Amino acid sequence: MRFEVLGPLRAVDASGSVVPVGRRQHEVVLACLLAAGGRTVTDGILREALWGHDANESKQVALRVLVHHLRRNLGTGSITRTAGGYRIMLDGHQLDADEFVTLVDAAARDEARGRLAEAREGYRAALRLWRTTDAYQGTADTDQVRGAADHLGEQRLGAYERCVDIELSLGLHRELCAELSAVASANTLRERLQAQLMLALVRSDRRAEALTVYERTRRILADELGADPGIRLQQLYTAILRGPAQAVTPTAAPVTVRPAQLPAPPSNFVGRHDELAALDAVNAEPGSGQRLAGSVVVTGSGGMGKTALVTQWAHQHRQSFPDGQLYLDLDNDVPVSVTLARALVDLGIAPDDVPRQAEARAARLRSLLSGRAVLMVLDNVGSAQQARPFIPGSGGSLLVIISRNRLDGLVAREGTHLLVLAPLPVEPATRLLRATAGMTGPPTDDIRTLVELCHGMPLAIRIVGAHLRLGTSPGVLVGALHDERTRLARLTTTDGDVNVPAVIAVSYRRLAASERQLLRRLGLLDAHAVPPGAAAALCGITSATVLTDLIGRLAAANLVAVDAADRLSLHQLTHLFAREQGQRDDTAADQASAERQALRWYAQAADAAQQHIRPTVGRAGRDTAPEPRPLFLPDLADTAAAVAWVDAEADTIIAMIAQFGGTHPDLVWPLAANIRGWLQRRAPRGTWITVTEQGIRAAALAGSSIGEATLYASLGVAHSLLLQRVEARAAYLRASTLFEQNGDDAGRADVEASLGAMLADGGALDEALPPLLRARQLAAGLDDPDLLFKVELNLGYLHRRADRQQEALDAYTSALAAAERSDDRDWLSASAHVNLGRLRFLLGDVDLADHHYDTAVRLARSRGDRMLEAWALHGCSDVAAARRDIPAAIAALHEAVTILERLGDRRLDEMRARLAELLSDTSGPAPRAT
Repeated sequence: MRFEVLGPLRAVDASGSVVPVGRRQHEVVLACLLAAGGRTVTDGILREALWGHDANESKQVALRVLVHHLRRNLGTGSITRTAGGYRIMLDGHQLDADEFVTLVDAAARDEARGRLAEAREGYRAALRLWRTTDAYQGTADTDQVRGAADHLGEQRLGAYERCVDIELSLGLHRELCAELSAVASANTLRERLQAQLMLALVRSDRRAEALTVYERTRRILADELGADPGIRLQQLYTAILRGPAQAVTPTAAPVTVRPAQLPAPPSNFVGRHDELAALDAVNAEPGSGQRLAGSVVVTGSGGMGKTALVTQWAHQHRQSFPDGQLYLDLDNDVPVSVTLARALVDLGIAPDDVPRQAEARAARLRSLLSGRAVLMVLDNVGSAQQARPFIPGSGGSLLVIISRNRLDGLVAREGTHLLVLAPLPVEPATRLLRATAGMTGPPTDDIRTLVELCHGMPLAIRIVGAHLRLGTSPGVLVGALHDERTRLARLTTTDGDVNVPAVIAVSYRRLAASERQLLRRLGLLDAHAVPPGAAAALCGITSATVLTDLIGRLAAANLVAVDAADRLSLHQLTHLFAREQGQRDDTAADQASAERQALRWYAQAADAAQQHIRPTVGRAGRDTAPEPRPLFLPDLADTAAAVAWVDAEADTIIAMIAQFGGTHPDLVWPLAANIRGWLQRRAPRGTWITVTEQGIRAAALAGSSIGEATLYASLGVAHSLLLQRVEARAAYLRASTLFEQNGDDAGRADVEASLGAMLADGGALDEALPPLLRARQLAAGLDDPDLLFKVELNLGYLHRRADRQQEALDAYTSALAAAERSDDRDWLSASAHVNLGRLRFLLGDVDLADHHYDTAVRLARSRGDRMLEAWALHGCSDVAAARRDIPAAIAALHEAVTILERLGDRRLDEMRARLAELLSDTSGPAPRAT
């Protein structure tokens, strides 16, 4: 079977008879398959070609029927089904377009070897295959088929022009006049054809007609393009006017062109001093005159001011590039070959002298640049492949590439410099806003708030400035931008011409479906940064390779940033865009499922950390959400690693507890419980209370009384440490009641011990003893060393407050013995040593007190407990002061105060006063022990 597309589509059998393809729909399907050149054409493309943009999957059955009929009509099995579509295999068949290309290539080889007669015959044989001037005539209604038809049409005209050049050189000008006149009239904008016709006419003694062709071409170019004829055509016109016919040749003298195409520099440009200096460094010229590198990539997310930076710098350095400045915008995925041709023409190459192949055009460009100092700016570059052909090979030219993508391939292979634009800092961002708005005077609070809400994005700042210049009050804009639901919508100019959502959407649309999903899912969490494991959970990814690849592509597109710990973060405006896009593209059920997967991941990770930080509290919610171990959980080898992990993730976890307490309470309360150890050791007390109260509300919504009890016990401790005894007592009593209702003796013993310690601390010594004795009885029955430790430690405190020092020493000694049997030995021992240190100090045994306090500091630091460390340091300060080592006393107490200023503690004011006393008198009598 022979398929012919150089004209109306048809199929011809071995006998030369035309085989009916079928109705027009069959022809459309066959045209799409042939135009794809053996590649798969997806079902969606075929449905759209047949039924337009409204075609849906309901048309799939009709498509299958059409393909079945097409196979039967053609009597061939060459049309095969592949994943998601169809393709046609031409093995054993012929395609006239392939035959045409083969003949043209052979003729071009003959021409290059000087075999002009053979080349002419080859070109003519190729041209005779065309039955009309249009390929796929009548079926080129789709983008794919139209593109193939246009490409073949361009090849046909190129072959014809090369054939005519040969025939003119062979003296066949008279034979060509009629044919060439018809072809040139049908292609009035192809100057090469017009020049060939003029040459054929003048050599046939038809000089006036040749001049008429030139005038006609000049008018058409002026009317349709606003351009003059090219150098070659002008020189041929002049030669016809001046010389004899046989002396006229279509040559063009080289022309030196110095383009100056840079866009206007941005108004109100501010800041970016480091970035401008980085471009200066790339442009620096060593002694040889060769620049440090031939190219630099300026990258950053949309709206970050990349083009503004480059044009500002380029205008400042125009004198460094006396041979011109090119600005080439590759937006809308302009083919590289087209942009290369434009660059060559802009640098003075006649259009007819531009090589046909992209590789040859790139080589010609490098040759031109080797002897010149030209600045080329490529804007909106989408890939390294687009930019690579423009990199200068040598000489004093410089290529500046502006791209939303990082183009790491250029950095790795060509050594291209990389400059990544970050958001503007507050001070230059404020100056930019005020300059754009035309404001004078110091910035107001509203202006500072607007700058903050633009998150350092220059485009957003300029849009807000435009609104202010047009009369919108700062207060109104603050109100609109404060609401995250309307912030992106207000970051748009009144005419809609410039807007932040559209800029971000450009990058979003270029992503693959899996990349878009990950970006949308990251928008679900109120988190500044997300670890890779949580990102995997959001999308249900179970392969580290897949996850790494997705993150890499998003990072390359500057849509996510990846820190040294591989945590992902989004620019705040990109985060809002991702969230809004998710609300449009994902179902509520899909979003809820992703949220729950992320919560489960964080709960298991926090539980793993809790086992190192405070293993005595057990694992909250282990029966609530029994899930298999997810991938990518953090590797927490010890307490230090666990504390560091929670330190990094605490803001995210706390935000998730606040965000999802009402929607996923069954997963939120265990998360709140599983960071109690970190909250107690590392967090400000107010944060501890807020998070725990949110967890209690979630547990109540989830119907988990054990969750409420666990979190009320934690809340009581937090209030106790702030001397908020009324609130603490209420929390303890509520926890004790709930534990008793659930038959949880361990939980009840823990709460009773805490309640007793709080009452003793408040001076209610007689009232404190009963709950402590009840706790001792429960703990003894359970033989739980952790509970025994807590009870004995608190009893020791009660005895010390009651001035029963021996009983206190016995209790503390029992607590230390219980700690030795605990899984959390070091932390419990640190607490015991702090209390033993205080007791020994009060008894006047400074050396033993020093031993206990030093031991407590060491153990507290090993467990990452900043609060316990501060208390132990306070004791070390007292010991040093008692020994009259005032500098050591000041140093230890200063460190303790520094720790507690962040965390908050009931003893902070007392420690500050003591520190002031030490600082004010460093030479008086030895300070009194406290």
